[in-house]
Amino acid sequence: MKKTGLRNTNILVLAAFMTALSVVIGWVCKTYLTFGDGSVRVTFENTPVILAGIWLGPVVGAVVGAASDVVSALLSGYSINPIITVGAASVGLASGLVFRLFKGGKDMAKIASSVFTAHTLGSVAIKSYGLYLYGYAVIMQVRIPLYIGIALAETYIIYILYKNKGVSSQVERMLRK
Repeated sequence: MKKTGLRNTNILVLAAFMTALSVVIGWVCKTYLTFGDGSVRVTFENTPVILAGIWLGPVVGAVVGAASDVVSALLSGYSINPIITVGAASVGLASGLVFRLFKGGKDMAKIASSVFTAHTLGSVAIKSYGLYLYGYAVIMQVRIPLYIGIALAETYIIYILYKNKGVSSQVERMLRK
């Protein structure tokens, strides 16, 4: 019987790597845009979470998103906001589900749909609500165009990684074992 999901050691290792990569990107590669009484963090920390959803499936993508958020909060000294953690998990879940729903079609359309759905649900809707409930100023007029830009950039990055023969062959090799 073939082990699937997080019972497969290779998938577990790849999920842990994606979690660590998300934490490092969120920690090192970020900037803040300040507008009036609020600010918005610009980062590409969701890229590994979306890749986990696409490559490893929606459940593993959700686990990677939730784990990334919890580890980032603990390392930053923030308390864990369960709504934002659900939003992070939904990024991985939605990207994996949408990618699986596209049985045929162009890879760019599948990836773009996965990325935009993940950000619309997880980043714009759920995480914004979580920030609002915890008393942070949420400037939707800034968050929406910001995440459109981030989603465009992530779509291109993920498409390049997905189509790269070296990367895809290594992922397939790990998933076969």
